[in-house]
Amino acid sequence: MNNNYKVIRTIFENVFQRVLECKDNDTGEIFYSNVITSQKVINLINIEELKQISSNILECYNTEDRIYIFTKPLNTEFKKIREFLVKSLTLKQQFNLSSKVISLGSDIFNMTDAVQQKILDLDRLYIDGSGNVLVDCNLIFEQEYDIADNETFKRLGNIIHFIFAGTEIVDYNISDTIPPDILKIIVRCLTREYIFPNDVLNELKSSSIYSMIFGAEKLNDVAPSEFIEKEQQNIVHRNNFKVNQDDEENPKNYENDDSVLNIYLNNNNANEKFEKPKAGILLNKEFLRAAVSILIVVLVLLIGNFLIESFSKEKEVSAEAGNVNENQQIEESEANSDNTEVEEQQPSTSISDSTQMYLNDELIDKVEYTGSRATIDNDIYLEGQSALFVGNDSEGKVKSLFAVVDFTDEKFNYMLRKQIGIAAKIKSEKDVTVLIVLEAYKDGVITSNFHTSMNSYDDMWSQVTVPINVTDADSLNIYIEYEGQNKVWIDSINIDEIK
Repeated sequence: MNNNYKVIRTIFENVFQRVLECKDNDTGEIFYSNVITSQKVINLINIEELKQISSNILECYNTEDRIYIFTKPLNTEFKKIREFLVKSLTLKQQFNLSSKVISLGSDIFNMTDAVQQKILDLDRLYIDGSGNVLVDCNLIFEQEYDIADNETFKRLGNIIHFIFAGTEIVDYNISDTIPPDILKIIVRCLTREYIFPNDVLNELKSSSIYSMIFGAEKLNDVAPSEFIEKEQQNIVHRNNFKVNQDDEENPKNYENDDSVLNIYLNNNNANEKFEKPKAGILLNKEFLRAAVSILIVVLVLLIGNFLIESFSKEKEVSAEAGNVNENQQIEESEANSDNTEVEEQQPSTSISDSTQMYLNDELIDKVEYTGSRATIDNDIYLEGQSALFVGNDSEGKVKSLFAVVDFTDEKFNYMLRKQIGIAAKIKSEKDVTVLIVLEAYKDGVITSNFHTSMNSYDDMWSQVTVPINVTDADSLNIYIEYEGQNKVWIDSINIDEIK
């Protein structure tokens, strides 16, 4: 942006952000200048991902100590989803709009929770001239830290409810006017039964109502005019058939038929008439069909009998060979038993326990991590021979590393730029809410972070499943964080691509 502009007013300002409404002196156009100076807020925003979504961003870049986001106003040119839905929508338009909002949720799912929450706001979603969803990215942050939990699915459920019912969800009261298939999707969004937003989109498109409306056709863009007026009815073109009584003065020689109608098609050969097929031709065709059917049945029976006999002979030969092989296998197993005993006495150098696979001294040294990390507990574990242990003797917070994924290792670099799932099981001495924190590093610098909360119990092992996309990183550090005096165990760690 050029510097030839004047400030009209201050929209928002606090100690770490300032949003101004400005006017370009050359063109007279209005734009917004959003400057963020807090390093904590800067770490929440990935400007490259922000540029990828359909939005009103004119320019977006960062410097050493701040982020600049320049946006244009949308309310002068487009309408908010709220305003469009004042008019009644057809069922097809509701499905179209819902699918586009869900696709937006999928596009931003790798962003931090706070940014996802800001984007999936009914007051920030607009419809452009082609019926696509636009985001007002003039983001305002009232706090410097990420939110405690991911609200993407809850907000998707609320927006879908607004599209189909015209109202938002209040105290989990869902409108009874919503179709059952959509009602189920909204409930599953509120209870966070989905892993990825694409799962919501797939269930939407597999619903019976969607199939009745669209069939196998692809979801098309909906123009804004279609949101205001009812869809026009498709014009069905039919061929005109002209039916006339046959001329009595020139009767056809059809057998015993004095009232045959002449049917004309509306084409270039309008004078041609359909002639009644002769009975002899029909009889010959029926006879030919019957003969072919009988021949096919006979061939199938002959081939089946041949195959049965062949299989019977093979079984006899294999049974004889099996007796010989059985004796050979017994001799080989006895010969190898001594070697097996020797191998069992030698300690294995490979890592078999999942907890040691993602947390060992060699791996810690390679990523140059020097902070707090989990320890090995051989007394309490779920599988293998040990579990990871994170204890806290104070009332403050504790944050310990319990797994590392080294993407420079050829065994794990296939996960880059793919959706991966981090799965584990945890239990604690006392019931507690824990945070699973993920930090991606590139060249020793943190490039992105993400966290989610879950409950850990004292009487059972709880399943942890965290999906994430890592686009470009050397390593991924996975921590557990909780507050207060307690003991937490982690076991059954599995990290792999989600297929």
